[in-house]
Amino acid sequence: MTAPVKRGVPLSDHEIFVVDGALRDVWVRSVEVEDWDRVISALTESAWEVAFSTTHPLGNALLRSGAAALFAALEEGGQDSAAFSVRIDGIWFTSYFFDSSEIEFTFDPADVVGAAEVSVVEAFMRRVGDACGRRVVMSMESSSDREGLPALFEYTPERS
Repeated sequence: MTAPVKRGVPLSDHEIFVVDGALRDVWVRSVEVEDWDRVISALTESAWEVAFSTTHPLGNALLRSGAAALFAALEEGGQDSAAFSVRIDGIWFTSYFFDSSEIEFTFDPADVVGAAEVSVVEAFMRRVGDACGRRVVMSMESSSDREGLPALFEYTPERS
C-alpha cells in the first residue's frame, strides 16, 4: 500500500492553491544525480505527457545522456538552460535543473481548481517520491531558505 500524501498545514485546498502570483514548488532535498535519473525515468515511463527543451546544442540527447552529464553540460555552457515538463490532466510540472542536489518542479496553483486536480498533485508527488525513495514536499515558491517555508503537502514513501 502506498503511503498517503499528508497536509503540512491546517489550510483548505482553496487556501493552499489560491492564485496569489506565486507558483508552488514540489521539491526533494539532498539528492544525488542518480535520484534525478530515477525520477526522470519514472516520469518519462509514465502515461503522462512529458516535454524536454534546452538551448544546449546537444538538444534532446542531453536528457538521454543522464543527469550527471546534463548538469555538467549546463554548467560548462554557462548560458544554456533546460526544462523538463510533465503534464497531467492540464497541470504542467516543470523542472529547470537549477541545482543537482535538489529536485524541484514548479506548477501554477491556478490549474488546481478542485479535488480532481488536488489528486493530480498528490499523484505527481507520490511518483517522484517513490522513484527516488525520498521525502517530497510541496511549498510556496522560493528561491532561498526553502526549509523555512511550511510544507503545504508532504509525502514520504514507505520503506520496504
